Order: sequence, then structure tokens, then C-alpha cells
Amino acid sequence: MNNILEFGELSLTQKEEAVELFMDGFGQFMTFSKDKELKKKLFIQIFDSKLFLCYLEDNKVLGLMGLGTNKVRPINFKKEVCQELFGKCKGAIISKQMNATFQKIVVKGDKELYLDTLVTHPSYRSKGIGSILVNKACSLKEYNSIIVEVFSKNTKAISFYEKNGFVITKEHKFSMMRLLGSGYPITMTKHIKD
Repeated sequence: MNNILEFGELSLTQKEEAVELFMDGFGQFMTFSKDKELKKKLFIQIFDSKLFLCYLEDNKVLGLMGLGTNKVRPINFKKEVCQELFGKCKGAIISKQMNATFQKIVVKGDKELYLDTLVTHPSYRSKGIGSILVNKACSLKEYNSIIVEVFSKNTKAISFYEKNGFVITKEHKFSMMRLLGSGYPITMTKHIKD
């Protein structure tokens, strides 16, 4: 059985699988704690229940996509949740610092969709799951275009998005993100309808 479900529709086990996928793909950027289990508990509570879409096969989560708009993004490091898990002071700092990035609005128009997160299970990569999720985002009738940012050194991601109809619309060559060693951010856009 193949399904795309919202994060809020998943069982607890499936939510844990989705968070594992996220940690596999983006964990290197979550440097606020070394405690992987604590971070998993956090993400289960702060992932937006509707803005994260999960691809399932045989009830196992094999793909995860987070979508943002000009009003909301899919990961909100809620202060009360961060404080509950990491303590009052550290939790407040984590919430403020992480939301400076993860709640920053990155698309301007009401008709633009931001592909915030896309990751597939390592054993199922290059099997079309990412394309299925991107096509799902493209089918959302209220949007005209989808925007994604990738790092210049992530040539596999650039190739994937180009194969799925995205074109490079901006290169941020002078970004401070270069210091992380992943290259500079590249903005890619796919027009869904004119």
C-alpha cells in the first residue's frame, strides 16, 4: 500500500520513522544538542502536523517532505517544548536561535510554496519517492510555483531538482553558509502554472 499522509495522521511509530529520516538528512545542522534521543522527542512535538507530508509503503515511512508558505514554515521550535526538554534557559536559547532560521519567511507571495525539507530512506533512494513527493506538492492547486534552496556542493540534489523541472533562479555566492563547507545556497524554482 502506497500513501502520502500528513505527519499528524501517522502513528507514533511512523512519526518516529519520519523523524529518523529527518535526522538522517538534516541532523548535521541540528548542533544545539548531542543527545539524539532528546532531539527526536523534540521533533515529534514540533513538526507541523499538516505541513509535513510522508510517503509510506507497507505502513513504513520512506519519504518526508516539509512545505512552507509566506505565512508559516513546517518546523517551529516552540519555546515551551524546548524548555521542557532542555531546561528553562537552554530551551529558550534553542527556541530563539533555531526559529531565527526555521521560522524566517522565505517566500513572498501567497502563490509561492517553499520546499523546506525533502528526504528519503537511504535504502530507497533513487527509486522515485522524492519525485512522487515533489509531484504531490505540484498538485496543490493554490500555488503557482515551488521554491527550494540547495547547497552548491550538493550536486545530487541539484540534479534531482533539475530532473523534476526546477531551474536555478539565484546563486548566493557571498553567503556566510559557505563557512560550513557545503558550498553556497542556490535557489531553484519550478513554475506549476502561469
